[in-house]
Amino acid sequence: MSGSPTTPLLSLCLATYNRARYLDRYLTHHLEAFEAAGIDYEVVVSDNCSTDETPQILARYAAAHPQVRVIRQPKNLGAHPNILTTLREARGEVVVSISDDDLAVPDQLIAYARRLKDDPALMMIQAPWLLMDETKDNAITGKFYDFDDEEQRFETGQFGNCLAFVIQNHVFPECWVVRRSALPAIVGPVPRFTYSYFFMLAHALSNGDVLFSRAPHIVATSVAKGANVHVGNTEAMESWDTYRGGLELMASYARQFNPGALPDAAGVGAAINLFVCERMAVAARLQAHAKNWSNAYQILRRLLAYEDQPDVGVDHDDIARLAAVETALVECAQRGAEEIVVGDAIPDHVLERMNPIPGAVFVRKDKLGSHHVKRAYCGVGEPDPSLQVDFSCDIVPAMDRFPTFPRLA
Repeated sequence: MSGSPTTPLLSLCLATYNRARYLDRYLTHHLEAFEAAGIDYEVVVSDNCSTDETPQILARYAAAHPQVRVIRQPKNLGAHPNILTTLREARGEVVVSISDDDLAVPDQLIAYARRLKDDPALMMIQAPWLLMDETKDNAITGKFYDFDDEEQRFETGQFGNCLAFVIQNHVFPECWVVRRSALPAIVGPVPRFTYSYFFMLAHALSNGDVLFSRAPHIVATSVAKGANVHVGNTEAMESWDTYRGGLELMASYARQFNPGALPDAAGVGAAINLFVCERMAVAARLQAHAKNWSNAYQILRRLLAYEDQPDVGVDHDDIARLAAVETALVECAQRGAEEIVVGDAIPDHVLERMNPIPGAVFVRKDKLGSHHVKRAYCGVGEPDPSLQVDFSCDIVPAMDRFPTFPRLA
């Protein structure tokens, strides 16, 4: 079941940047597991010009383990180009990409690699992932998506059936194992209007069969310690508009290559919209949790178009008022204020719910120093003439831009 010395069975791809704290755990976990399993493998690492201890840690592992190949980028290319580098450098018959703060379920990953090797028609295996909470001693807290059957296989070109499966089970095709020979036809630079993982799924299905299995092969960090933010959380907060594009891409392929497989356009649109609205609700909750009030407000406003008012953990009208204050403060900073004098109309308990704004500080008028900086006033009406400010921003007109929400029956 093993590959040749130049063609290992499995390539584990790691794209990393300034995540030194995770590397020992990641590399030790995978190297020990693959050695114990006795498979031919390689670990392909691309360091995106890290400025922490990442280069030294990677050099130590590469010196001790010839299976570890390290590429260092001369400059930071961005996240996806760094991932793409590892995929293009992989030599294994089967390829998997796992983030630096995530871990493989080794037995299941190896089983998938062997299945792909033994089944030439199979191009990709998709599976849900386990969720890990770093703040609870790496406890497993759940599984992201599930479906009824143990596995579901779609033959080459079955776009309509696959799309129905994805929508019905709310599948996110983000954790995959893929045949390397098919990678050039499946993955490339990130498309602007289509979520990349739906894009990959559609093109994998263009080149061979795709299997969905219920058995996870990845444990993903869903809650991180300290300032670390998991990429998946950021995508959930920001990428939901591209989910629609990904589902529409698959639907367009079904229209072209599976005539009659889909219902009419209205039916397809309703199904896609339901999927996306559920993800918008998740995004609004995450944005509110992150105290990004204007973002949360905009998403909730868009959901109201579909008579959808999801519970996001904060009262919607409170979000409207907080968004107005936030945007007034941001406007002051965008106009160049280094110091924003916050009026009494914005009480402390509201100011405490604002995120810091880079390059500007919030102060009360009784805390003003004598130093000279560009200064703005943010409050109701014009400031007291005794305040030495360069300009002011009235929150009352800002409130007009964020009307509170109706109560739907």
